[in-house]
Amino acid sequence: MNTIRIHAVEGSNLVSASGCEKLVSIFETQKESHQVFVIAPLRDASLDLGTLLTHAQSHDERLWSELERTFSLWTELTEKVLSPLAGEKVQQRIKQGFSEMEDLLRAVWLVEDISLGSQQYIDKVLGSWVADICCHFFASSGITSDLLEFPATMQMTEIKAQALFVYGKLPQAEKSDPHEGVSEYAAALLGSRLGSCGVTFWNTTSLLRNADITEVPSSLVIPSLSYSEATELSFFGAPIVHPQALLPAMNASIDVQLKWWGDVTAKGSVISSKGINGSSNKVKGFSTICDVALINVVGAGMSGVIGIAGRLFSAMRKASISVILISQASSEYSICFAVPESQKDLACITAREAFSHELHDRLINSIEAEGECVILAAVGEQMTGQAGVAGKFFSSLGKAGVNVIAIAQGSSETNISAVIKAKDSKKALRALHARFFLSKQAISVGIFGPGNIGGTLLDQIASETLRLRDQFGLDIHIRGIANSKTMLLHQDGIDLATWREQLATEAEPLDVKKFAKHIGATYFPHSLIVDCTTSRALAREYVTWLEGGIHVITPNKKAGTEPYPYYQSLFETCLRTGRRFLYETTVGAGLPVICTLKDLVQTGDRIHRIEGIVSGTLAWLFNQYDGSVPFSTLVRKAKEMGYTEPDPRDDLSGMDVGRKSVILARELGYKVEVGDIPIQSLVPEHLRGLSLQEFLERLEDMDDPIKELYTQAQAKGEKLRYVGIVDKDGNCSASLLSFPLNHAFAQATGTDNVICFTTDRYLSQPLVIKGPGAGRAVTAGGVFSDILRLAAYLGARI
Repeated sequence: MNTIRIHAVEGSNLVSASGCEKLVSIFETQKESHQVFVIAPLRDASLDLGTLLTHAQSHDERLWSELERTFSLWTELTEKVLSPLAGEKVQQRIKQGFSEMEDLLRAVWLVEDISLGSQQYIDKVLGSWVADICCHFFASSGITSDLLEFPATMQMTEIKAQALFVYGKLPQAEKSDPHEGVSEYAAALLGSRLGSCGVTFWNTTSLLRNADITEVPSSLVIPSLSYSEATELSFFGAPIVHPQALLPAMNASIDVQLKWWGDVTAKGSVISSKGINGSSNKVKGFSTICDVALINVVGAGMSGVIGIAGRLFSAMRKASISVILISQASSEYSICFAVPESQKDLACITAREAFSHELHDRLINSIEAEGECVILAAVGEQMTGQAGVAGKFFSSLGKAGVNVIAIAQGSSETNISAVIKAKDSKKALRALHARFFLSKQAISVGIFGPGNIGGTLLDQIASETLRLRDQFGLDIHIRGIANSKTMLLHQDGIDLATWREQLATEAEPLDVKKFAKHIGATYFPHSLIVDCTTSRALAREYVTWLEGGIHVITPNKKAGTEPYPYYQSLFETCLRTGRRFLYETTVGAGLPVICTLKDLVQTGDRIHRIEGIVSGTLAWLFNQYDGSVPFSTLVRKAKEMGYTEPDPRDDLSGMDVGRKSVILARELGYKVEVGDIPIQSLVPEHLRGLSLQEFLERLEDMDDPIKELYTQAQAKGEKLRYVGIVDKDGNCSASLLSFPLNHAFAQATGTDNVICFTTDRYLSQPLVIKGPGAGRAVTAGGVFSDILRLAAYLGARI
């Protein structure tokens, strides 16, 4: 087996002691092989002599002082890198080179022209100096080495020294930038000529990852990939390697390693004909082409007409317009294609000129351009013949709220390309990476109402953040917290250990629109607002948030009981936008009431009646009340314990139970309004209009009416319970009723909610859900569950 390994190295990486030391460490890791280092032309601003040519051409008098300064820099470099004896030898060569360079500059000064040969001569001279420095540095480390100008290396049959440094006029691939991938292509060419065991490209950018690390911080290094996968990724913007630099190695079936000069110990990526991958993932990586415009040619007159596409793209070719992607409807009604943004206007003009007659005769309706787009591509040979990859790709984009403008996929199935708006690029990449590579599913979250429920929710999230991230891949970023007057915003996420202090000292005045815009930032794949208030004004914002791509979760009952047209628009918006509106805790706090009812309805069960103790506050009051302690005393105690609203009349009015009954009725499809149902208020008429303070002072006025109702129930052997009811016709009510001691309602204790579903399946014995229906911890826990339910829908491993 041939033991020659070729390395492509940037010359600018080697003009320092640390650069030479890295090169020695690279050699040491594979010292059993002969190693060839192909050095790219030096592009170091301080040491390059190319700028001196420009000075000479323009008769800039600074030329000679710059020449002297550059000579001093090269002399200092040799003194820092090499021993005095070795440095003196190299300095002599550099001194001779500068003498020859002065002659060249005088010639350019006279003719006022820079020939291509002049720049190539400089590249060769500088390359020889870098190679000479490396040779002497290797010698000081006990490694035999030699240097050789490139053309001569193509005639070599063997390498005697342990290391060989190649410089000079390096060949480059066709249609490549003169400064792009020069040493890589030359290294691959030399590797194929010598039959090397491998070629390594050392880049200064980064390792090859399955997504751009600046867009997706959790992106992973691709350990191995095939030549076709590498070519696809590089074409779609992966900056690590120029696709044509791979051709000589690919033709000779030589493995190519992509490694990063910043960390020479990192494994990097191996490109081979097989592209072996130990992962079960079908996609190797995602990449994008930015600054793209989409040209749309639309018209019924194109259907069935031979040669339309040929004329269109022939015109583009003649105008030297680069067509990056093509997509055509099977009906032939439209053709769209992507071009660089800079050629957008020219492409439209060219297309309109090519089809001027068709436009005049209305055979083609329009030729328009849509700018500010990117092409997003998923690449992987293992996608071929695998069902579900495209579905996974597009469902991930849909759940992230990313609109796909155009789609293209080759028959080889190794690439899926989608054109999207540039503003959605980061969001799309993060959503796809999280779905395909199981990286953290990041959600931007804002919380309104950091009081009893909201504050407890924040504390619960804080205590579970690490577990959710490590075990389930869910990364919750609380990026906004707002109360009724102020808001706290943070770009990446608020420190939940000190959120109360930050809200008190760093908050700004509340601006609901600014808050929503901040939470819905496009560089997060998913965004969510949690409304833990009782605000009707905020509830009226839900549709706007959903339209803006933000999911909504709430224990606030106002949205679910707004006039029916608004309620209906909530779900229509969810259906249209793919956003989720979750409201499990609006009835029963943390109990699974809404989801159970949905399951019954969706599986075809017919609901006859729903009855429920659905107010934890009223449940506690009537579970405690036995006539021995005045009802007013219990109300005051409940308020002190945090069971009631700030104004207890909000609970005692029965409106809370009425709203929950309406929410349940609407789940059954009934267009019920709160104002249409009978709600029994426990607050006497004369206390309803008083101030809160006056009401609390006169609470005792409630004692006798409640005592009388209790006595009547006790006489029948029953207990009082405040209950909401929805019957089979959608009729709702909320009232204080009495129940036998063996009834599930009479057996409730504490703040228990008890909901009974009488259905076709549960006719003789109702389905009963029972548990705590009040308390900040259980309600916040229910909201937290909705957040996790949303995260699972979005792709988190929950």
